[in-house]
Amino acid sequence: MKNRARIFLLAAPMLFLSFICTGCIVGRYYEGPNIVAERVRDIKPGVTTKEEIIAWFGPPQNYLSPTVFNKILQDLDITGEPLGTFPFANILSYQYDQANIRALVLVLFNYAEAKVKSDHLVVFLDENERVKYYGFYRGTEEL
Repeated sequence: MKNRARIFLLAAPMLFLSFICTGCIVGRYYEGPNIVAERVRDIKPGVTTKEEIIAWFGPPQNYLSPTVFNKILQDLDITGEPLGTFPFANILSYQYDQANIRALVLVLFNYAEAKVKSDHLVVFLDENERVKYYGFYRGTEEL
C-alpha cells in the first residue's frame, strides 16, 4: 500500500503538468496597410496622380526607381537583349498579409498550421507622376 501511495505522489505532479501544458491556439495575423478594393477601382491610368495614390493607400511599402529596376533585370540576365528605358518614372508597391494560425500543443506531440495570403498592389507612374499602369491581386479572400 505504501508503494502505491508513493507512486501516486510521484505521478500526480507529472499528470498535473501534462494537463496544464496542453492546449489549442487559434489566432490571426495582419501586416501592412489594408488595400481597399473599392479604391483600386478608382485608379485611372493617365488621370490618377501619385499624390492621390498616397492619400488613398498611405506611403508605399516599396519604392523602386526604373534605373534600379533595369539594373536588377540586367544582373539577373532576365532579358535577352539590352534594355531601353521603361515608360514609367517610378514604382509604388503595397502589400497586405493576413494569416490564420492553428496549433495543438500536447506533451509529446505538437502541431501548428498557418495559412498566409496576401493582397498586392503595384502602381507604375510616368514622368508626370500620373499612373501609367497598375496591377492588383486580392488573395486574402481565400482565407
